[in-house]
Amino acid sequence: MFWRRRSSNRTEARPTAPAAPPPADETQEAREQGAAEDAPVLPDEDGRIELERDAPRPVAIQHAAEELSRRGDRVVELFKEISSPKGRANLAIHLKRGSEPEEDVFVEVATDPWDDEAVRRAVGMAAILRGSDHAGSTLEFLSAYPVPDELRFFEGRSAAALFLLDLVDGDDLESPETCAETFRETANRHWGLSLGYETKELPLIEELLTAALNEETEYTPPRVLDPLVHGLGCYVGETLRRHSPQGGSWSGAGEWGEGIVLEFEDLTADPIGQARSFLENGAEDSVAFYADYVLGELEGRGR
Repeated sequence: MFWRRRSSNRTEARPTAPAAPPPADETQEAREQGAAEDAPVLPDEDGRIELERDAPRPVAIQHAAEELSRRGDRVVELFKEISSPKGRANLAIHLKRGSEPEEDVFVEVATDPWDDEAVRRAVGMAAILRGSDHAGSTLEFLSAYPVPDELRFFEGRSAAALFLLDLVDGDDLESPETCAETFRETANRHWGLSLGYETKELPLIEELLTAALNEETEYTPPRVLDPLVHGLGCYVGETLRRHSPQGGSWSGAGEWGEGIVLEFEDLTADPIGQARSFLENGAEDSVAFYADYVLGELEGRGR
């Protein structure tokens, strides 16, 4: 994913395969599945708690707390405020579960549909919890609407979930250097590394990310979670910028690329787009190969 500059000052992207069009007609199975997802969440053999859709959240929290108490949990506090270096959040219910030693549990309650903003807020709240004094607690989401698998993934404490949550706070494409540094520090902390923006480090990063994202978990890891895409992409971009004979600078993507791109005298690179391709497709879109290829192009043009 890079574009060579032409003498007419135009940039030209390498062609990519178009996305497959959606099917013209829904199958009966798809319609039935959609109808099932729109159905209210009711108590069943799995012990789910019924919540009224679009009801006032305080009312739903009180109802959920009463039901959890009836089931044997010990409610400690409602609207529990927690804080960490990542910020502050109020979680709906703090409770203790089971016999000694009791399990520490936080329950978040939602009655509205899960749009992108609601998911982002919930992921941010999970990041705050995992960075707090309650980092080892159990996290659960109770919702009147089906909870996205992405959030179910972050209920757990897998290596991949914890790694991704540590990237949330530094996800800022207005400061790609900071975004890259957050990725570097997180990788060093989680994997015991000492990264230094070297191209020889990228194959190991690919291997460790692939292993973490392929962990056996009940819910599939959200491979293209934006903080991971941005963190990896900015780290690759900073590696390119620091080793290029032409320097290079970050700028808005405009018509090409994803979010921001890296401008050199002779070409434009899109390391964030390449990072997304790697996280979606694996080794066939290697960021290590990409970095070596771009630097080779730049060094060849610098001679």
